[in-house]
Amino acid sequence: MMVERSELGGNDMPESVTCWCRDPVIYLTLWSSVNQWVKEAGQQELHQWLKFTVWPIKDSELLLFFHSSAPGWFEYLAACQASIGPLVGAIYQCQLSRSSSQSVEDELCFKAVIDGADSLLLLFRLEPEQEPILYANPAATAVTLYANRELVGANLTALLFEGEESDSFREQLHRKSSYSGELWCHKGDGGRELLHLNCYCISRSRRVYAIIGRDYSEQHQLQQAVARTQKMQAIGELVGGIAHDFNNILGVLKGNLELMQLKTSDPKAEKYLNTAFKACQRGTDLTRRLLSFSRQEQFNAAPCQVNEVIEGLQELFAKSLTSQITLSIELATDNKPVMLDKGDLEDALLNLLLNGRDAMEGKGELKIRTGSCYLSGYLPGIAIGKTQVEPGHYVWISVIDSGNGIPKAFQDKVFDPFFTTKDKSKGTGLGLAMVYGFVKRSKGYIAILNTGASGTEFRLWFPQSRKLTLEPQLGSYTSEVPRVRRPIKAIVVDDEPEMLEVMADYCDLLGIEAELFHDPLIVLQRYEQQRCDAELLITDVLMPGGINGYELAQKLNVKHSLLVLLISGFIQNIGISSADEMPFPVLHKPFELTGLILALKQVGIRFADDSKGELWTI
Repeated sequence: MMVERSELGGNDMPESVTCWCRDPVIYLTLWSSVNQWVKEAGQQELHQWLKFTVWPIKDSELLLFFHSSAPGWFEYLAACQASIGPLVGAIYQCQLSRSSSQSVEDELCFKAVIDGADSLLLLFRLEPEQEPILYANPAATAVTLYANRELVGANLTALLFEGEESDSFREQLHRKSSYSGELWCHKGDGGRELLHLNCYCISRSRRVYAIIGRDYSEQHQLQQAVARTQKMQAIGELVGGIAHDFNNILGVLKGNLELMQLKTSDPKAEKYLNTAFKACQRGTDLTRRLLSFSRQEQFNAAPCQVNEVIEGLQELFAKSLTSQITLSIELATDNKPVMLDKGDLEDALLNLLLNGRDAMEGKGELKIRTGSCYLSGYLPGIAIGKTQVEPGHYVWISVIDSGNGIPKAFQDKVFDPFFTTKDKSKGTGLGLAMVYGFVKRSKGYIAILNTGASGTEFRLWFPQSRKLTLEPQLGSYTSEVPRVRRPIKAIVVDDEPEMLEVMADYCDLLGIEAELFHDPLIVLQRYEQQRCDAELLITDVLMPGGINGYELAQKLNVKHSLLVLLISGFIQNIGISSADEMPFPVLHKPFELTGLILALKQVGIRFADDSKGELWTI
């Protein structure tokens, strides 16, 4: 081996060494052995080479190193000393030339690869106080929006990172000589971009490092969307279970209050009963709002005109706003019906209106606009993640305020449950989360279409209904309780004993003979093999025992052709994915006798007063 004398003063592997065998693997292997040898005090690692036999070349800076040389070799070298210098020098220069040519070719190949890479690549030197950038590939300029001349020579962390992120990056490099993770990167246009970075040392001196980075923004948005979906689903399941139990309690209360009201004529008792009814109704409204967190399908959705809903709320809107707020409403005349829960739409509009009122601090201008459009591709505006829409025709509703806009840092959090920028006494952070839940249940979309110094526009899109006609309006009312046109026997199933008693009294009032069960398995075992003389099945949906009301209804309907009415306070995990797949009518708890009568008519039960076109109410 040959090495230049000037490189003998350090600890690094000498780069000028040339192997006559031209096999760098042998050289690297030798060095890995040499630098493991025990050194004497003050001795440099490179001096370990001296354990080889060293032969200096006369009039040259080159040294020859021999390992396990053959006997008589050095006597031969002494005799040829006059001619060996030029010979070795020529060989050395030849190998250097070959090495240089190969290095140029390798460098060109390497440069072509990194210049054509899609990933950001930066080389920098790690110094105690700064990290000057040595090289930036074209992808780095495209990602950061800095020109190459702005990157090369600049301090890496000062230019691209900030604060705690910069400190964490530097600390990990000094401690581990590597870094892997996500960092927000400053861009030349003043914006920021989330990058996934891998940083590692590429020099033996442990001073030169390479960073390979890629845009992580879209993946980050997708992760946030998944996390938010999981969070909303968890909250929905939690409140759904609570609402189910609460609705059962309210159903028993309302049923007994109504039955008591039918049997009393005392004005004082009537007053107390009405007060109790109002309290039950508030509880019903509360559970409906809680269920807005759930992402379950809406089984009580019906075709409705959004324009009619908005027009019907104008008086309530006016009462909810201050005298310093101007409300204008612009409704398109060609909107088609949409399939949704009218009550939930009313709540959503009121929440958006109150949100706009608070954003303007009680004064300014609010607008409500509607229209129709065709959507495809990605949802416009600022949505939760990058939302791919189902192509089709949609009816949209916009609520626009003239406030100061939503700060960028909050835009991806406004639909999170319990997120609020208001004082705790003024807001719970549930309003927009409920709007979001309602829109998703309705198979629609919501986004911040515009926000800035001139105000914010929230837009909701709902798919046009496939049903071309709206549900008929209720007819006139009579105070007489109607009875079924002919005797009917019904199987009534509910796991709540008190609710079964209420249903028994309701059926008795209507002239229906009720056979009561608290366990759906008992019903199935009894009527799966024997004949069933009942015509109607009224069953709760979610019940313990291994079978739910929907499955029971399917089995008995197929075997005995029963009419079916499902009653429930909450529907989930029953084996169907959408309301369109539900083959049976659903009556939601808590309900009154009026609701039961209307549901039975929908099932096909005929009442004695049907020919008059009248509907009964208390």
